[in-house]
Amino acid sequence: MREPAKGPFGRATAVAEGVAAAVRRRQRDREPRVLLYRRAGDPRVLAPGAKGHDEILDLAERMIELVDEEQGGPRPRGPAAGRTARPRRRDGEGV
Repeated sequence: MREPAKGPFGRATAVAEGVAAAVRRRQRDREPRVLLYRRAGDPRVLAPGAKGHDEILDLAERMIELVDEEQGGPRPRGPAAGRTARPRRRDGEGV
């Protein structure tokens, strides 16, 4: 294990390395992934440069577009996409 550098320059370097690692993690988490499932149900991530990755990703995006067209508009995406607010009733029932 490497000894951390001492002094203000060493601390600044450590902070910069931490920020760079966080940026790389966020970018990696935002990239679309292709998961392949075996018969047993075990998922496997298909590497971005692997054979067929781009074709599968294009096909999945087209499938999503078709569903969006059928349902009348784009679906929200992101962490809050699955959350829906319950409608309020005017008569006060179900509150």
